[in-house]
Amino acid sequence: MSETIRLSGLERHFERGETAVQALRGLDLTIQPGECVALVGPSGSGKSTLLNLLGGLDRPSTGELWLDGVPLHTAGEKERTDHRRQRVGFIFQSFNLLPRLTALENVAVPLMLAGVGRAEREARAAELLQQVGLGHRLDHYPSELSGGEQQRTAVARALIHHPALILADEPTGNLDSITGDEVMALLRDLNKKQHITLVVVTHDPDVAAYADRVVRLRDGQIAAIEGEYNPNGQVSVVEGGTAVFPNGNPGLRFSDIVQSAFNNLRRRVVRNFLTAAGVLIGIVTLVAMVSMGVGVQREVQRNFQTIGLENIFVSPKYQESGDGFDPFAEPDVVTPITPDLVTRIAALDGVASVQATLDLPNGIDLNMVWDGQEIPVRSSNSFGMGRSGGPFNPSEILAGHGFEDNNVQGLIISDGLADELLTAGQTYDDLIGQSVKLVVRLPRGETNEFGSAIVGIRQSFSGRLIDLGLAEREAIKAWWFGQPDILQSEGYDGLTVRAADLSQVGQLADIIQSYNLETQTLEAILEAANDVLSLMQALLGSVGGLALLVAALGVANTMMMAIYERTREIGVLKALGATRREIRAMFTVEAGLIGLIGGFFGLILGTLLGRLVDWIAHRYLLNEGVTGVGQLSVVPLWLALGSLAFAALIGIVAGLYPASRAAKLDPVTALRHE
Repeated sequence: MSETIRLSGLERHFERGETAVQALRGLDLTIQPGECVALVGPSGSGKSTLLNLLGGLDRPSTGELWLDGVPLHTAGEKERTDHRRQRVGFIFQSFNLLPRLTALENVAVPLMLAGVGRAEREARAAELLQQVGLGHRLDHYPSELSGGEQQRTAVARALIHHPALILADEPTGNLDSITGDEVMALLRDLNKKQHITLVVVTHDPDVAAYADRVVRLRDGQIAAIEGEYNPNGQVSVVEGGTAVFPNGNPGLRFSDIVQSAFNNLRRRVVRNFLTAAGVLIGIVTLVAMVSMGVGVQREVQRNFQTIGLENIFVSPKYQESGDGFDPFAEPDVVTPITPDLVTRIAALDGVASVQATLDLPNGIDLNMVWDGQEIPVRSSNSFGMGRSGGPFNPSEILAGHGFEDNNVQGLIISDGLADELLTAGQTYDDLIGQSVKLVVRLPRGETNEFGSAIVGIRQSFSGRLIDLGLAEREAIKAWWFGQPDILQSEGYDGLTVRAADLSQVGQLADIIQSYNLETQTLEAILEAANDVLSLMQALLGSVGGLALLVAALGVANTMMMAIYERTREIGVLKALGATRREIRAMFTVEAGLIGLIGGFFGLILGTLLGRLVDWIAHRYLLNEGVTGVGQLSVVPLWLALGSLAFAALIGIVAGLYPASRAAKLDPVTALRHE
């Protein structure tokens, strides 16, 4: 230390309830660089209070305190923290070694707080432990060391950053006399050889005898000063206060913060696991439900793209009902979709094809005559829509052809019905071209037969599903309603207009609308479906969000308990030079790691749960005859990364308040915590 320690009129008052306690009363004292001073006095005389003031752990009420040219009586939080980090080394009566760190790691803590790299600080710590006779105990934890070894470790920690001042609070209080003499001899030797100023608080006269001067305190005042400091014979081997800080900006590295957080999580493995399990459950719910929503949305998009986004679905407009509204009467069509209008639309530039749809009457009784017997069958409602079994049940033609190529006449039957028609040795191809009769029965009992021929066999989950061409549908509907010219008067029920290019869809839709017709594109339907599915994802995800909210409370509770358990440790870190920001960062990162660990395993389990639900859904759909459905549970990269980030964020947010509480702890109070 290049300058003296000077106290002038130093006082420290405390408020305990309504009672004012005056710990120090007008102290005037000067301590020379390299001097060894013992503070002696009964309990309550102010020894520890003075030591805390010298270490920058506390601030005087009045008076001046100069230390190495720094006015600690006016210094702010940052200046006092820098003072502890760079100039002061603390040795505590109860050692105050961090229990989850080895002797080597404990000694290296001051350098870690100063931002020194791991390799360098551990090399310096190993060298110093060797000097204090603990080279063979580097990897031992405090619980594995004797009292003397722990105190020697604490001495090495106090010296690791080359401080100008060593403050020792009852350094032999928990040691036997022999070990205590060894520790004091070591401190006195370092004091003489390295010219380090040493201030020792003690009740033991044998310890005080090692000092150059003894300052006796009583009732907060200096009662007597014994001895005289003689600087002759001091050898300055290592100049105090020469700790090197990277880039001129000392501070705890983020990698060390993360490593410390991992070490602390290992303290209470079961408790931290249970806390992380809360986050895990929330992430499992979130990932499983959102992945199902993503998978269904992709499947919808895939099926729409299979049908073709260039399709325009055209339907007639209906007149609005007037005062004579009849709930049982069908509304009148404004503009029927007649064959002539279909021809006009087909002739528009950019139209690749037009396919009409015609619905059969509801409740129609339909039978197919085969080999002289009537077989009840069921017709798909709209011609053209049954060509692939519907958007969510794509099926293939097993024999013959479908109606995709404007084959407007004929009969397509399901594979289940075809199996009933086959005889021994026949295949599906043998049924193609076979003539059949369809018997239609009116509700009042009248029947009529219509001729047709099998043109295709389709895979289907329904055993007796058929699809009729437009010619058959027109004939049946005309007879049913008794209107031979039904297409001219009523028109088709709809059209599917395929544009030659996707860019022409909008223009064609506008032209068709000018004919007083309604149009709808798959793109618009897809957007609406996506909106609905996005809403479903949000609702499903909110369930996981609610679980994460509960988990956040668990994280906050765990961190509050950790702070209570580690209050003394926080005090030690602050005494060694940790700033409020660094303490806050350590606890915040620890909370974030709890969330991240829960999120990582939640992502894995959520993905597996989604796949399980997907497998069950596929088994159910196959049992119902629905085939061709793709993967329904999809975990895209954004969901995986987002769930991890969200889990970590939940932990961080939950840990902010506890971390803030830890950062604001008074170091003096924290060091006294039991």
